[in-house]
Amino acid sequence: MKNRTRLFYFLTIILCLGATAMSYGQAVVSVSPSPVASPAAGSTLTVNIQISSGRGIAGYEFTVEFDTSALTYVSAANATYLPSGAFAPSPTVSGNRVTLTAAAGSAATKSSGTLATVTFRVVAAKASTLRLRDVVLSDVAGKNLAVNTRNGEVVKSSGTAWDVNQDCNVNVSDLVLVSRNLGSRSPSNPRADVNGDGQVNVSDLVLVSRNLGKTVDSDTCTDIPPPPEGMVLIPAGQFQMGSIDDEGQNDEQPVHTVHIDAFYMDEHEVTNLEYKEFLLENPRWQKSRIDKRFHSGSYLKHWSGNNYPSGKANHPVTYVSWYAAMAYAEWAGKRLPTEAEWEYAARGGLAGMKYPSGNTISTRQANYKSHVGDTTAVRRYAANGYELYDMAGNVWEWCLDEYDADFYFVSRNSRNPISGARTIQWILDNFTSIPTNSSRVLRGGSWINSAQGLRVADRPLCAGEHGLGQRFSLREGCYSLKLNSLTPSDRFTDQTVMKWGYVLNRPNAQAGV
Repeated sequence: MKNRTRLFYFLTIILCLGATAMSYGQAVVSVSPSPVASPAAGSTLTVNIQISSGRGIAGYEFTVEFDTSALTYVSAANATYLPSGAFAPSPTVSGNRVTLTAAAGSAATKSSGTLATVTFRVVAAKASTLRLRDVVLSDVAGKNLAVNTRNGEVVKSSGTAWDVNQDCNVNVSDLVLVSRNLGSRSPSNPRADVNGDGQVNVSDLVLVSRNLGKTVDSDTCTDIPPPPEGMVLIPAGQFQMGSIDDEGQNDEQPVHTVHIDAFYMDEHEVTNLEYKEFLLENPRWQKSRIDKRFHSGSYLKHWSGNNYPSGKANHPVTYVSWYAAMAYAEWAGKRLPTEAEWEYAARGGLAGMKYPSGNTISTRQANYKSHVGDTTAVRRYAANGYELYDMAGNVWEWCLDEYDADFYFVSRNSRNPISGARTIQWILDNFTSIPTNSSRVLRGGSWINSAQGLRVADRPLCAGEHGLGQRFSLREGCYSLKLNSLTPSDRFTDQTVMKWGYVLNRPNAQAGV
């Protein structure tokens, strides 16, 4: 019996040593990122696919699988792990997978190194893991080698996923955002897919509910006051400004990276009722008293004195010049947005899409193509990912900037770019002195436009004093906020921002629209 026991122990030791010998030196292919916490939507993220403990490797093939609700593929490239002259065809991309292949006539001389790099664009700042699939390593004889794989988290999960609206608190507003997207696989706000499973369902509601009342630990949350009533926080971040789609114009190029500080923006365009309040407190801007320099003769065309059209209290005010918009903004303690701020907000957290709602739009989502035949009340259509209404259609909106067809060539990789002045403050202090033939930027499209004019990158222009028969409206848009200089004592005294637009009065437009 003792001999049998000794034999058993001996065989066990031999088997263990054999197993160790078989695993020793086995190559490991892994995702090797430096996980990023809450990257800005639109930013790029590059990760390395690395190998360690490799021996005699002359070729490889692997597939990287990624979460399309968090990342979109940009590019990939093989590195220099294999000897010089290795054959490396272009990466193959299919859905949420990208496959890379390379082969050489001799084996790599290094046991460890980088096989390839893959670059993604961030769609939503939520926890995301890259997974390696179908990994094959080969030696010079064409024999497959044993390999282990390790997936890698590339975006950290720090609890920010629960904070759907990114106001740095998990509250009922986050539940509302998720509930509005229930059942969607392509939500208007990708952050509504809290658990990152590719669809918005009750599981996402449960995750937010379990964390109600929590404060998100994030560097961007320092000293951010709650949004003023009727406004929403547009979080700081960067995005790709412009367009290369087939409907794009030359002035929408080159597509370039722009960094935007956080700011507040009104949920909806300024209504007739709100504008009337301004007129009653500022008689000089009333229809019968406005300086002729600041309008083209059609100011408040459908108003009778200080009274707006019957039944349109909650419709956006129209036939308002850029100068009147600036005056209203000053009175409200706000300002017009720059066109970079406007486009960033209009995209609602989506990257590379044509419209605030995605790459398609319909008359169920916006007032355009004359399908209603007039303006509609604010909030009639669903909001975008940042909870802003009518960012496409209903009425055009003024921006602060002077129009410059070549502006995108000089604003690349800039922070808070502005055209027509060195600073925003100069425009605010001197807007009544700006020449009336100065063309200002318009955004968003109107109820009479085709879908092309509703694209988030479309940037038409109009003279500030009139619009050659066009009628104007405004969005009392944004409250500017520079997080790096905000203190509790001045958090509500920073300059503010607002939005304006115009509706094109085409020859076939009905009277009174």
